[in-house]
Amino acid sequence: MVDLIIPYYKNTQNFSILDPSVGDGVFVKALVDSGINRSQIIAHDIDLDKIEKVQKYGVKGICTDTLLNDYQLKDCIIGNPPYKSRRESQYIKINQTELEKKYGFIGLYNLYSLFLVNAVQHLKPGGIACLILEDSFLTNRYYKSLRRFILEKSLIIEIKLAPRKLFHASKADVRTAILTIQRRNNTNNSKEYTNIDKKHIMRLVDRLSDENEYSKAISQKIPQSEFRKMPDLKFFIGIPRSIYEIVQHTKLRFGDIAKGGTGISTGNDKQYLQPAKNVSNDPNWVGFYKSGKRNAFFYQTPYYIEKDYEKNMRDNPKNFLVRNSNFYFQEGLTCSSVGRRFSAAYMPSGNLFGVNANFFFNDSNDLFYYLGFLNSNLTKYILRKVLIRTNIVATSFIREIPIIEPSENQKNEIIGVVKKIVSSLMDNLNYSFTEDTKRIDEIIFEVYNIPNQDIDEIMDFNENIIERA
Repeated sequence: MVDLIIPYYKNTQNFSILDPSVGDGVFVKALVDSGINRSQIIAHDIDLDKIEKVQKYGVKGICTDTLLNDYQLKDCIIGNPPYKSRRESQYIKINQTELEKKYGFIGLYNLYSLFLVNAVQHLKPGGIACLILEDSFLTNRYYKSLRRFILEKSLIIEIKLAPRKLFHASKADVRTAILTIQRRNNTNNSKEYTNIDKKHIMRLVDRLSDENEYSKAISQKIPQSEFRKMPDLKFFIGIPRSIYEIVQHTKLRFGDIAKGGTGISTGNDKQYLQPAKNVSNDPNWVGFYKSGKRNAFFYQTPYYIEKDYEKNMRDNPKNFLVRNSNFYFQEGLTCSSVGRRFSAAYMPSGNLFGVNANFFFNDSNDLFYYLGFLNSNLTKYILRKVLIRTNIVATSFIREIPIIEPSENQKNEIIGVVKKIVSSLMDNLNYSFTEDTKRIDEIIFEVYNIPNQDIDEIMDFNENIIERA
């Protein structure tokens, strides 16, 4: 990260570099070791002990609350701000009123996002910020306002996805991105602003496997204006042009075709659910599909719930919550919502469903076609690498999947293959559908006109999703 800012460094009296949350001082040490003038380095932290420790490097340490106390504009800001959600952070809870006044426009979702906004606001025009952040800001819908702020106030020099296990030694399982940005020069000319975005080329580096790849990683180079074309201004990295243009320009979305969503939230599964073996023969109990089981195409749910769900709702209206009840007991699709690997399964009629994503169709043929489509490698890739890079696949993200309608022959062939898979699994849950899904993939790639080299990228990502997502 220090190497990334060195080209912008000037050993002049007025040049200043700030670490806004110095912690153990690793960035200060790296800056000093790189030959940067100690008098130009400033360290902030809310903890006086940390400031006193970092002062041994001969830099200017200031015990201050960077987020709430103002300070002079800097030429460069570099560091690793804390990652704590608003649920986890006592700091956010204690200072919520003041933080809302300063950062409410992007939402108080995580401390790192507040530090990023603060850094951009405290850069001189043309100044550089290089921060390592939790990578949830890239695609999560809660960070749309943050992404808009980044695009409006800065030029993205580089986004680099850090190795998955980068912080495992610190017992932190968090996926991170190194964001390097330059503060825009002040301009109110919208035409000039747009032209700059079209000409400004970002470097995007996909997930690295280890730290040895930092200096030699191959980057994707695209104009910043491409991010503005994405739904919810999503930041994509390592996505082939053929795919991100589908996402940008396809008007029809899965949510335009499929109905439904989340269902029953019991508030206490132990109280309201029973193992299938205990009640499956009782007509007063029905299958309950929730995200605990993630077999593709079909599985027998291990959970049952009382058919008279309205009784539970009346008895416990605050915790037993009911949504989309007009789809209850209908034939549909049930999707996994948690985990790296997404899948969809057939849900027979006569059952109830939980807070995972569940979809319903007016036509049974549509149901079986989209069951095949959702389990295709292309869909998994678009979902997990383009639309949402975290391990929570909510209903809203599935609804965003771009839909290119197949020919009648293509659709009918997939329907036939999927019906065969579901029927075979109903007879034998150990049925292997590997060869069947290969044909589904072939047809979906044809429908979406995906080039062979991009198919290789899709398959590699899905096979190594734990490391690459």
